[in-house]
Amino acid sequence: MSPPYEAAVVLAEEGIPAMLDDLEEYLKGGNRASALLKATEIVEADPECVEGLWALLNCGLPALRRDGSFRVDPTLPEAAKGWALAKKIVSIDPTHRGAWIRGAVLATQHLGLAEDVLQWWEDYRTHHPTETTPVVEQAALLIRMGYYAEASQRMESLLAPGMDEMHREQLFRVERMNRTIQRYYEMEKLDVFEPQNENHTAWKDIDGMRNLKPASERFTFFMLAGPLVLWEAIALQWFMPNGCFGMGLAFMIVYASVLWVKRISIKMTDKRNRPVLDLWRAIEVEATSGNVCVPEKIRDAKLYRTVIKKDYPVAFRQRIEKIIENDEPLNKRWEMRLPEWVEFEIPHEEE
Repeated sequence: MSPPYEAAVVLAEEGIPAMLDDLEEYLKGGNRASALLKATEIVEADPECVEGLWALLNCGLPALRRDGSFRVDPTLPEAAKGWALAKKIVSIDPTHRGAWIRGAVLATQHLGLAEDVLQWWEDYRTHHPTETTPVVEQAALLIRMGYYAEASQRMESLLAPGMDEMHREQLFRVERMNRTIQRYYEMEKLDVFEPQNENHTAWKDIDGMRNLKPASERFTFFMLAGPLVLWEAIALQWFMPNGCFGMGLAFMIVYASVLWVKRISIKMTDKRNRPVLDLWRAIEVEATSGNVCVPEKIRDAKLYRTVIKKDYPVAFRQRIEKIIENDEPLNKRWEMRLPEWVEFEIPHEEE
C-alpha cells in the first residue's frame, strides 16, 4: 500500500464520524438534498458504512408519509437502486430491520419480484426466527400467486411454540387471509389457473371481460341494499307494532337483512371479478419471471389498462413495459421457485 493511499484511508476514517454528524443534522432538518450528497460522500469514503448506505437508500427514494407509504411512487431506477442498497446493507448488517422491511416493500410492491421476496423473508427469519411479520408476508404473497395450500401451511407456523405474539392489526389481517384462502380455494380447487398455460379456460373468461371494468363490491352492495331497505321500511310501517318493541324489532330485521345482503354482494363481486383475480396473477407471473404470457388482445383492452393503472405503482408498470418490449414468451413448464421452508428451533424461555 503506497503512502499517499494510506494517508487517504486514514483521512477518510478520521473524517467519517464528522461526516455522519453532518448527515444527522441534515436529516433532522429535513434537508434531503444535502443529506443525499453527504451520504454519497460517506459511502465513497467507506463503501461499507451502514449509516451512509441507509441514508443513501432513504434519500434516493421519495419522502414517506406518517403511515410509511411513499408520498409519490418511486420510479423504476429509484426502486431498483433502493433494492440493491437494501441487499447490500443486510449483507453487512443482518440485524438491520429497516433495510429488510424497506427492501421487501420495494421488491414486492414496486418491482414484482415474488420469487426473490419469498427467499428474502426466509433469509430474514434466519436472523429473527421468532418474528411473525416474515411469515405473514410470505403467506400473503403465496395467496396472491395462487399457492393457497402453501399459504395455509405458512400461517400454521405462526402458532409454533416460541413465536412472537401477533399484534391486533396483524391478527385481523391473518383472519382476512384465512377467509380469502377458503373462498378462493373453493373456486380453484378443481382447476387452478396457471398463466403459463395459454389454453387454460380462465383466459376465455378474461377475454370475455376484457372490455369491462372490475366490479365494485361497494356499488353492488348499495344496489342491492338500497331497494331492500326501502321496501322493508315501507312494509314495517304497516306490520310492526308501535312503541319501543316494534322499533327495536324493526331495527333488528333491517340490520339482519343488511348483513345478509353484504354477504351476497361479496359473493357476487367475487364471482364477477374472478377474471380480474386471474389477470392479477398473470401480470405478477410476468413480473417475477421476466417473460410475457398475457395475450396482446387482452393487453390492449379496457380491463388490462384499468387494472395495470389502478392496482400497480409506477415502477411496477415501467418494469412490465420493459418485459413486454423484450417479448420473451413464458415457458409452458414454468413454476414459481419456492424457498426451502425451514422450521427454526426457537428456544423456550425458562420459567
